[in-house]
Amino acid sequence: MNVPFPRRLVDFPLAISLGYEEKEQEFNLEKKESMKGKENEIRKEDSKMRKKRGFFKRCLVLALVGVFCVMISFQGLMAAEKFPEKPIKILVGFAPGGTVDLQTRMLASLVSEDLGQPVVVVNKPGASSTIAAAELAGSKPDGYTLATFPILVVSLTPFFVKIKYDPLKSFEPLVSVSGSPYGICVLQNAPWKSFKELIEWARKNPGELSLSTPGAGTPQHASFEWIAKTEKIEYKHVPYPGGLPAATALLGGHVKAHFGSGSHLPFLESGQFRMLASYSPTRYSKYPDVPTLKELGYGLPDTRVHFVAAPKGVPDPILKTLEDAFNKAERHDAYKGFLKQVMLEADFRSREEMKGLIESEYKTWDGLLDKLGLKAK
Repeated sequence: MNVPFPRRLVDFPLAISLGYEEKEQEFNLEKKESMKGKENEIRKEDSKMRKKRGFFKRCLVLALVGVFCVMISFQGLMAAEKFPEKPIKILVGFAPGGTVDLQTRMLASLVSEDLGQPVVVVNKPGASSTIAAAELAGSKPDGYTLATFPILVVSLTPFFVKIKYDPLKSFEPLVSVSGSPYGICVLQNAPWKSFKELIEWARKNPGELSLSTPGAGTPQHASFEWIAKTEKIEYKHVPYPGGLPAATALLGGHVKAHFGSGSHLPFLESGQFRMLASYSPTRYSKYPDVPTLKELGYGLPDTRVHFVAAPKGVPDPILKTLEDAFNKAERHDAYKGFLKQVMLEADFRSREEMKGLIESEYKTWDGLLDKLGLKAK
């Protein structure tokens, strides 16, 4: 802005005033621009400082996490070097005297010799082994509490029974230890000479066929539910807390048939039972005339595996110690001889193989039961 030159003397003060105001405005403008520049510089510096502080904080957090992981790893290694320092407990979800109980006691004896500490078997029968499973899931993950389960405790039973554990997340499988010799039996003097005859009789007499199993949600229960639905028959399921009580129920005439997982074998040997069908990939060499359910047209999942499990969270070095001990035990001649004696199958799988099998069987049963409408409401 240009100030006009005063033509009269009286205009001179006004000119001076206008010039002063112009200069003052320019000064204030320059001052504001200068302040803005300084503020921008301050903001940039502050932003740089915040980034540096954030970087240092992240570095500190990562360093602390690293130290923590090293400490945990070191503690795990130290614990593994000392493990075991006291007796180990193995839970069994069935009554004493059944095949799961007997094979666990045999393994416990061999593992005890290898690790130099007592391995004690504790029976927790009932609810298709889910009582034992819930106790294992809630136990301290230190390797001193284990359990022997049929795989159905995590792949099938959860669809039938209300459980207090996550079947896919609560456990760390160690090794598989056998495959069960499932079979459907009747008394030797029963009128049915074949499985087909039993089914035909059940169709003509709705609700008259009573079948004992080791519990609700077991493979025997689910499999016969599938058979009954396929054959359109009505039957009465009678669950017991274990294979031996279920077998003696047939012996005492309380039920007309029994679907066992090894508890029926002594009664077959003694001639008191007759096996009409087996739940096995192939026929048993000792009973070559007994057809498999697969041969009879029932495409059931082949889930007869038993395995040893630990609760989730046990340090990996301890899991490795236990896995090695059980691997050694199940390959012992004494254990192999026992399996042959009770007609259990030598089905040995590693930790990783068992994890894959459990996930696969869970998905298979989930889809199958949903399709057939057999899931508990």
